[in-house]
This record gives sequence, C-alpha cells and structure tokens, in this order.
Amino acid sequence: MRSSTFLTLLSALSLLACSSDPATGTDTTGGAGGSPTTDLLAPPAAADGVQYRMVTTIESGQEIERCQLFVAPKEGFFVRKDEVRFTAGSHHVLLYRTPYTSLPTENLQGVKLDGTKIHDCADGATAEWDVNGVLAGSQSGDGDSMLGELPDGVAVKVDPGTVLVMNTHYLNATSAALEADARINLYSLPAEKVKTEAGMLFYYNPFIHVPENGMATARMRCPVQDDVTLVRVQSHMHRRGVGFAAYLGDSDGANPKEIYTSTEWERVPAKAFTPMLQIKAGQTIDYRCDYKNAEARTVNQGLSTKDEMCMLIGPYYPRNEALENCADATGQYSATWIGSGKATCGDTLGCFVGAKSQGDFFGCIVTSCPGSSGEVSELVRCQISEGHGACTASCPGAGCEACVTTECKPALNACLAATCQ
Repeated sequence: MRSSTFLTLLSALSLLACSSDPATGTDTTGGAGGSPTTDLLAPPAAADGVQYRMVTTIESGQEIERCQLFVAPKEGFFVRKDEVRFTAGSHHVLLYRTPYTSLPTENLQGVKLDGTKIHDCADGATAEWDVNGVLAGSQSGDGDSMLGELPDGVAVKVDPGTVLVMNTHYLNATSAALEADARINLYSLPAEKVKTEAGMLFYYNPFIHVPENGMATARMRCPVQDDVTLVRVQSHMHRRGVGFAAYLGDSDGANPKEIYTSTEWERVPAKAFTPMLQIKAGQTIDYRCDYKNAEARTVNQGLSTKDEMCMLIGPYYPRNEALENCADATGQYSATWIGSGKATCGDTLGCFVGAKSQGDFFGCIVTSCPGSSGEVSELVRCQISEGHGACTASCPGAGCEACVTTECKPALNACLAATCQ
C-alpha cells in the first residue's frame, strides 16, 4: 500500500466537485436518478447516518495513497453498520479513528497542512496521522465491508467530535487519468438502543520475507484476555498471497480449530459467523499467510503492491482495546511470531546481528523454528518495547542501549538456552 511516488493535489475545482462538508463528512452533492453522485452509493438519510467521501484524480501509471480528515458529529454517534463502494483501481478504502479531539494543523512529520483537504499520504495514513483503530472500510469496491452489520443492540462508539481519517490506495494501470470516487456510509443506532460497545480486530504481522522465485509463510498468534464474540472475519494480503488460515486455540496454540480460510487477495470474502463465534478468555487467535513469489527479487512486508502484507480483520464485542492491539491485560504487546524454518533462537539471534537490512531481519523471524517461537518473540518484544517500558525514560539517549540490554537479559538467556523441540 505504500509508494514513493508523490502526486500533486487536485485543483480547487476538482475538490469542489466532491463538495464534502469537513465538519461532518456528509456528502452534499445530492443528485437523483442515474446521476454519478448516486449510482455508486447514495448517502444515508440524515437521521440514519453519515457518508464520508473522497473524489480524486489518479494519473496514468501512478500508485498513490491519499488521505482526508473529517470531524465526527459534535454529539457523537454509534455505528451499527458500514457500507463501502468505490470505483475500480483501489486496493483498499479505510476509515480510521484518531485520538485527536480537534483538527491537527500539522502531520506527524511536522508538516503544516489543512488535513480536511485531500492530500497525498504516500507512506499510508498511519505514517501521516496518529491513529488508534479502524472504524470501517473494504478491500472490494462492490463487495464485503469490514464492519458489516452488527447484531441488535451492538454498535461501535464514535465519541463527540472525534477526528477521522479516510484513506484510499489506488493504482491506475490504464493509459488515461482515472477519477477515483470512494464512499463510506456509516449507519447509526440511537444511544438508548445500544446495549454493548463493539470493536475491530486489525492484526498486522510485519515479519514477511519471501525469497525470489520461492515460497514462505508468515504466522502470528495473539492472546484473548476476556470472553468476546467474533461477528465476522476476513484476511488481507497482496498478490503473492496464495493462502490464508485463522485458528482458535489454547493459550499455547494447542488444539487449533480452523475458523477462516481463503485463497484470495482480491475481492476477499468475509466470513460472517452463524451463530457468532464465542471466544473464551485464555484462548488465542492464530493466523498465517502463505506466499508464492514468481519474481526474481525478495519480497518483504510493506504497503505498496510491490510488497506484501498479512492481516486479520474483524468486528467483535464487547470492546477490549488490549485485544485489538494484540496486547496483554497490562497493555504490553503480546504477539508471538511463529517461524517455519529450522533455526533455533540462538541461531536467530546470530541472524539478527548479521542482518544488513530490515528485510534480512524479517527473514530471521521467518526462518526460525516453531519450537523456539516463544523465546524469539519475547526477545523481539522486549527490544521493541524498550525493555517492556522500563527504559522509556532513558530512550532515546546515551543510557538507552545499556538499559534495554539489562532489562532484556532474561529473555536473551532464555533464547540462548532454547531448542527447537
């Protein structure tokens, strides 16, 4: 989904063609009958919800992500259903939550801009703006959306005045400029009818490394702290993805039960559970992506179509933010990455030291053996969390490395002692 190619913003005339109100995101173009403004997806009635819409031009041969900020209604609302439609050429259309309570005047790189205007976000929305979850979206212009329709009395809460980021990713493979039109309808539920708040799983496994003309697997497992109900689930991969499977298992991944499988990377099917899937505290969600690379180059994780991704997405209830972030009850990141190779944790540590690029580092995880996944993952978690937060005050700084080394020594010792059995 990422690209290093930057496009210029649309002219003022092109932006006016969208005619969105940045205060609410409601489409105001109107239209009737067979006009282009209603054929794709008409906005809901004002009393029933809101539509967020982006219209932008993609030049021939260009791949780009674009973003636009919207402010949720000042009274807030509860979302019971989403519906997404967009013109051909997009890999995804997403609507993110953010922690902003007022419109930011600059992005995360410190660049001042009016985010309510459509703007390039070539490294993806999460590199441009602070986001804390996904609210809605789809990978198919006329197919299954991510949220879908929730059961009676269940809805996703959007706090009053929350700033939202709409994000599109388009690749124009044609010889002419493409007018890209993306629309997301959020249908609301009156607050007095809401019994349970829902959330959205949005798991992302960055450890992908597929050798040239080769095959590989990326696998990740997340803990479940409390009883939850999973409404639906779907996968996300790029074009080298040939298989996806998700399982529900015990705390250590034992006794896995398959809950979803797919071989698609385009028009990805969402599985709605009937009855809805009951997940118990102490269980784990384990998923994997299988890849086949026909190119004469290694492919790693990344957001552009030249890279790969491995994600599991789905709405559930009641909401548990730790679960959404693959964290434990204390908020510490708790993903376990399971390699498909034969390297022990000690061998993998040596691979880390010799890695010359991010892709090489990812490859170290992929080639580690399943039997040492716990030790490998704990060492990685300790490092990336700055000693599980113990060294945050020292990092970055002169004492950071020494602090992390001390805090992660137990993990290091366990790694060196681990075998593949």
